[in-house]
Amino acid sequence: MTEIKNLKAWRIALIASSLLLVFQLFTFLVHKASAGTLTNTFVRFDRMQTSTATTGTICAKPASAGTVAQVSVSFPTGYTVSTTAANWAVSTVTTTGWPAGSSAWPGITVPGSAPVGQVVIFPSSTLTVGTLYCFNWTNTAALTTSASATNSNTGTITTQTSVPATIDTGTFSTATVSSDQVTVTASINPSFSMSFAGGTTDALGTLTTAAVASSSTVTFTVNTNAKNGWMAWVKDANTGLNSSSASYTIPSTNSPGLGSASAALVAGTEGYNVGIAYAQTSGSCTAGSAVNANFDKAGASNKGGSFDPTLRTILTCGGTTNTGVVTPTNFAAINGATAAATDYTDTQTYVAAGIF
Repeated sequence: MTEIKNLKAWRIALIASSLLLVFQLFTFLVHKASAGTLTNTFVRFDRMQTSTATTGTICAKPASAGTVAQVSVSFPTGYTVSTTAANWAVSTVTTTGWPAGSSAWPGITVPGSAPVGQVVIFPSSTLTVGTLYCFNWTNTAALTTSASATNSNTGTITTQTSVPATIDTGTFSTATVSSDQVTVTASINPSFSMSFAGGTTDALGTLTTAAVASSSTVTFTVNTNAKNGWMAWVKDANTGLNSSSASYTIPSTNSPGLGSASAALVAGTEGYNVGIAYAQTSGSCTAGSAVNANFDKAGASNKGGSFDPTLRTILTCGGTTNTGVVTPTNFAAINGATAAATDYTDTQTYVAAGIF
């Protein structure tokens, strides 16, 4: 009697085991039959050079509906995949370089378990069919490219349920190269240019005791890439305005005197000087402090410095200059005893040089 009971129990267990096997096979076939192919797969390695640790981007567009719980990424054979889950930090903040129309991958996080072999499994939220999703892995410790330069290195991206059962899968392909970087070189020759505008004559007109005469017809422009800057100088032929016919010179040295700070001429007091103003479009020269204090016009009326046949520094720029315009303004004043003549003249010489 006991043997019969044991036989019945054994038959029941066998039937139950067979039914479970059939159910599992049925479930597998159902899942297998329903698995789809991802519409798009995209894996960008931020470095493709051989044996290089790299970050990257993973994208996929689901084709089948299903409750996505994770995405499994199988990287190409030969690539070194870190088996430390924490190395696979992910982010969707930076979207630079993502395919057009892509969205941040919802629920993507660091793997919950250590990657095995070439496969890394990232937790995920459910995806919408037809939407291209992307995320980045942001730690170079996660993956290193293969040691050989090869083409058509294939891998797969698979969306899965929590079972896990495959929902969609797709293949991607990439390559490794011996060098993925190009060194760009260039050279720039030292340059310096100087040009005058406004002609070669600066006419003060008829001088009177009632006012200080001024003129700023002539300017000159400097362009230079001299990293240490540049300087400009001026000298004149007569140390003043000289009349040959009257044998008289309206002196420059008297107002205010060589080597002293610039000063303003006064109507009715003899004097002759030049005030310097400077402006530039761009460059590392500090335009506001470039003019020498002995010649700084500084916006004041009739203000300038005296000069003589020795080159005197009028400007020192501490860096490069793009379109640096130097504007000299000549001033002259006379008193009641200044000799009458129509041939008062002076020749000014302006030079400049770069400090390379």
